[in-house]
Amino acid sequence: MYNALIIGAGQIAGGYDSPQDESVLTHAHAYSKHKGFNLLGFYDVDFSKASEMAKKWGVKAFKSLDEVGSVDVISICSPDSFHLASLKETLKLNPKLIFLEKPLSDNLYEAKEILEISKKIPILVNYSRRFVPEIQELAKTAKGGAFGEFLYGVGYYGKGFIHNGSHMTNLLDLLVGKITKVDIVHEFEDFYPNDKTKTAILSFDCNKFTMKGIDCRNYTIFELDLFFEKSRVRILDSGNKLEIYEVKESGNYAGYKNLILKEVINTELNLAMLHAVENIYRHLENNEPLKSTVEKAFEAINYG
Repeated sequence: MYNALIIGAGQIAGGYDSPQDESVLTHAHAYSKHKGFNLLGFYDVDFSKASEMAKKWGVKAFKSLDEVGSVDVISICSPDSFHLASLKETLKLNPKLIFLEKPLSDNLYEAKEILEISKKIPILVNYSRRFVPEIQELAKTAKGGAFGEFLYGVGYYGKGFIHNGSHMTNLLDLLVGKITKVDIVHEFEDFYPNDKTKTAILSFDCNKFTMKGIDCRNYTIFELDLFFEKSRVRILDSGNKLEIYEVKESGNYAGYKNLILKEVINTELNLAMLHAVENIYRHLENNEPLKSTVEKAFEAINYG
């Protein structure tokens, strides 16, 4: 059994869910639920927050990292601008692996430094959709050519080009391929002063994807609509649902073809965190490849 520690005591650390919930939305719940891990507790610069979270999950709150002792896996759930500092601080504990919240950082300079550190210690980055089995299967189908060539797409997101937009660029890398160019069309501030939400045209060789920024102060949205030669793929409700359309000859008009809904897939996005921890476990036990690497995480923010 591997000992785990969580740095930061915010929502993604353990606030979004509770031990009795069916969905596994936080680091604390994933470690607590997985039989291969022992959650030691929380460390936060605000000890009262760590104490409150520790009480909720039945573990210990640490006033100092010197109190922790032996630890194998450390989750870093501090704010984006503190990721590098938190990472450097926790390395003195000699963990076997770091589970880092996305994005790597709110700036490229520090992200590059994290990229260098990842050459010395395994780091898994929490781009959650990479851990969803149905989305991984969708990627295999798309990359395998069953849908035909990618033609065009459009997506909607908010709350920062780096913070949330990188979820979309990272997912597109998985489903479509490498982004070769990004042209910013419009930008505005809806949450982070130093991370504007941007509307951009993304290029994949000769084909395009429009990434449309939507003000998160109105509502949260994360959707993609991808058009291929033989199929249309819609990723809805943040990735909780997939719709697959296929091309069919029109039953009414000779010579015309229509996109007809073929399949609706409900995904395990609500268990993505548990799948991520399982990936960590299998990596430590059997050297299974990490599904969301620092290299891909760096590419996801190296556009804006």
